[in-house]
Amino acid sequence: MTAQIDWQRELDASFGSGHDVPVGHFVAAGHTAVRRRRSRALVAGLAAAAVVAGVAWGTAPGGSPRGTDAPVATDPSGTSQVSDGSLPWGADEPPARFGGKGVEIRDGAVVHERREDLYPGKDTDSVALDVSFGGERWWVALEWGDGSGASQSVHPGDVPFADFDAFVQDQVQGGGMIVARPGDGPTRSDELVTWHGGELDPAPGVTVVRQVADPVPGDESLGLVLSSHGVTTWMLLTQGGAAASWSLESDSGWVTFDQWLEDQVALQSGDLGVRLVELGADGTLEAALPGVEVLEQQADPDVPEYGTEEALASAVGVVTWEDRRWFVLLVRFSGEDALTTVAASKAPGVETLDQFAAFLDDKADEGGMR
Repeated sequence: MTAQIDWQRELDASFGSGHDVPVGHFVAAGHTAVRRRRSRALVAGLAAAAVVAGVAWGTAPGGSPRGTDAPVATDPSGTSQVSDGSLPWGADEPPARFGGKGVEIRDGAVVHERREDLYPGKDTDSVALDVSFGGERWWVALEWGDGSGASQSVHPGDVPFADFDAFVQDQVQGGGMIVARPGDGPTRSDELVTWHGGELDPAPGVTVVRQVADPVPGDESLGLVLSSHGVTTWMLLTQGGAAASWSLESDSGWVTFDQWLEDQVALQSGDLGVRLVELGADGTLEAALPGVEVLEQQADPDVPEYGTEEALASAVGVVTWEDRRWFVLLVRFSGEDALTTVAASKAPGVETLDQFAAFLDDKADEGGMR
């Protein structure tokens, strides 16, 4: 499922500062990657990299390199610069960004650690930074190339990463952004609509079918159903239009926009999203919501592109919920259960669990179900 989570919250004051060293003198310790994580973050065209928007960060099975070690930092003198202030920094913006000529570090920020080339199997540039500014600590991952850029940032105290190594490992295993191919739909939200100051401006040829005002509590947000050239897109704009997540209706495992939006709002609010099932203590699928009934299940399915080979446990199943049949794949990693949910109506011709596993394997080549 397509997801973008805004982790920009108050810093955990107990986070240790460690030993600070000047930019350009960072050494990254190698470590073993133990899992893959299907998560999405913001994507933007390079011209709009300062206002990062969209989705495609670590979204898809099949899109990530399978290197086992974190990259070793290199001298950043050719790719980093202290911001010259020509483009203002937002009040809640992380103190590191891609500025068109390389990674920009906000004036006054302190970089504690840096990792280069997170995705050596991809034709993009990338970096992860442990950086402080204004009394706040940030972990930031940036990737750019092929006409797009992506950023994911967290406050250490707000996320389930034990340390910066774990954050970097999560980014490496997630695979970074996916560069859309022709026919894959919009690569930036502003290809369909812009929304600033409460004004919604659809692009030529785009029809706004439905709007849901402020679905995310405490955030200026807007849920949209958009139609363009016969293609339906579901979108959630947040932060007053500065960020967005979206999916083509045909690529989503959810049947209705309301289901997709509920899932996105939960993710945006820091929850796990809408989950029909969970793994019980014995490793079997159990209902996680009222009204869910597990009809059939199978342990340890063979879906390597979704991380089953690296999982602590996994199961695939068929359930009923809201008068529909659903296929589910739940993969348990260290510290996280990754769930893929697909309505039977979104998997035409799939009747058995083995067929569903094959369906997911095929979809992995197309970016996965969203």
